[in-house]
Amino acid sequence: MSLTNESYVIAQRLLEESNYVVEAALDSYFNSDPLETVVPTTVSPAESSEGPVDLDGLEITVMSWNIDGLDARSIRTRMMAVYKIVKMHNPDFLFLQEVVEREIEHIQKLEKFYKIYYANRGALYFTAILVSRAFEVENHEVIHYRNSGMMRTLQIVKGFIGEQVVFLLNTHLESMAEHSDKRKEQFAQCMEKVKDIIKANPNSLLFFGGDLNIRDHEISNVPRGLADAWVAAGADRKTEFTWDTRLNDNKSAHGARKRFDRIFWYGPLKKVQFSLQGQSRIRSCLCFPSDHWAVLCNFS
Repeated sequence: MSLTNESYVIAQRLLEESNYVVEAALDSYFNSDPLETVVPTTVSPAESSEGPVDLDGLEITVMSWNIDGLDARSIRTRMMAVYKIVKMHNPDFLFLQEVVEREIEHIQKLEKFYKIYYANRGALYFTAILVSRAFEVENHEVIHYRNSGMMRTLQIVKGFIGEQVVFLLNTHLESMAEHSDKRKEQFAQCMEKVKDIIKANPNSLLFFGGDLNIRDHEISNVPRGLADAWVAAGADRKTEFTWDTRLNDNKSAHGARKRFDRIFWYGPLKKVQFSLQGQSRIRSCLCFPSDHWAVLCNFS
């Protein structure tokens, strides 16, 4: 059981209408009007519980995506594609980076299905956490990195699924290789925050992710029990690079390929399925929704 569950129904309907031709189904999806979705059933408010919670049968889907709002090229068309892809996969929790005010209307349209929390809104670009309306939110916090020259933040939402306490941490760390030292400091700050949360809430469920812009050698001091979803899912080389200029030509970077976008988790859910989304070219503008692929994880 997941918090929301409509993606299978939509996919099945599109495939049936296109006689099970996948490319035709994708074309139909990207050129259709917005699809109607099912509003999730509201869960009961959380009650105080310090012990482990039985999550048998629970599935949670988390998506993280840098939607590249800073690139003005075909931005309206690209943001509509982002909107449709989010609706199709219907994640329970969504971490967005590089959201911009100019084209925020497509993000705001998701308010029918999500509660939306922004960090640093009013800046040139910012992050957002979207949570299913079935999720009981207790608190939203934004931490500004003092060493950032790019207005970067760590965004934290605390809430409940029934009696299970859940923490959501979304961040966009400093970009570019020359800012490695700043990025390492920011990642270390994130890990300290995660450690504090786990220490105070050992039976919690925690998801940390975003566009980390990070290289493997920059990672250190990861708390025990915090797992990298891509690694835990088998480290499939086909889904390794989330920013891949060999396959995604929205940006030109001499074929650079990096695993910038990552999701980590801690808690009682033990299995994860990992995939990349947003990899279909938009026919009307011959570009992809973003220069980053979306990371989609299904936990159970």
